[in-house]
Amino acid sequence: MQPDPSHVTQATPLTVVLPVYRNEASVAELVTRLEQACTPLNIELELLFVDDASPDNAHEIIQKLKSHHPTIRIIQHDRNRGQQEAIRTGLKNSNSDYVAVMDADLQDPPEIIPSLYQELVDRQVNAVFAVRSNPYQSTGRMNTSKAFKWLVRQMVSLPKGAGCFVLMDRAMVRAVLGFQTKRFYLPGLICKAKLTISTLKFEREQRIHGTSSYTSAMRLKTALSNIKCLLE
Repeated sequence: MQPDPSHVTQATPLTVVLPVYRNEASVAELVTRLEQACTPLNIELELLFVDDASPDNAHEIIQKLKSHHPTIRIIQHDRNRGQQEAIRTGLKNSNSDYVAVMDADLQDPPEIIPSLYQELVDRQVNAVFAVRSNPYQSTGRMNTSKAFKWLVRQMVSLPKGAGCFVLMDRAMVRAVLGFQTKRFYLPGLICKAKLTISTLKFEREQRIHGTSSYTSAMRLKTALSNIKCLLE
C-alpha cells in the first residue's frame, strides 16, 4: 500500500523513537533509509535516538550524523537501563502528533513506516503494530519468544507477532505513559490501554550488523520484568 500525501494538507509531526545499544554499524544506514522512506509523506520528521549507555561508538557516530541531518535528536542515558526504559525515555521526550518505535539494528525495515502511518490514518485507530510473519532468529529463540507472547496474550489482547515496532497517535502515547508503572513493556501497555489498534504484516530481516546483546539469562529476566509490568 502506497501512502497518499494528499490525505494531509499540512506537515504532520512524526517522531521515530530509536533505542540504541551496540548499533554503531547500522545507525548511518538507518538514518538514510528512514529519511528516504518518509519523503513521500507530508510530515515533519524527527529521529529521536535514545543512547542506552551504548559501549561502542554509536553515540559519536550519531552526533556526527546530526551535523548533516537536522531530523536527528539524541538523548543519552547515564547508565544502561534496558530497551524498554529507553523506549519510555523516548516517548516522554516526544511531542509529535504521531510516534513510531523501532529497533536500530535494521531488522525492522524503515520502508514500511509510511504504510503504518497510512493504516493508522485510514482506519482511524490509535496504534498500528507491525507484526512479524516470518522466522527471523534461531529456532530456540523463536520458540521461547512464542511461549512468552502466548503468556502475555493470556493477560492482554496482544496481536500475534506484535512487538515493539509500532506507530501510535498522541492519545495512545499519553495512555501508555499514564500507567506510571515501575517497569515498562510497550506492547503490553498499548493493549492494556484498551484504545483502538490495528496490525500490518511484514517480514523481519535477518540481523546483518553485529549480534544481539541478549543472553538467555537476560531474555528470561526481561520476560519476567515485562510480565510484572502488566501485573502492576
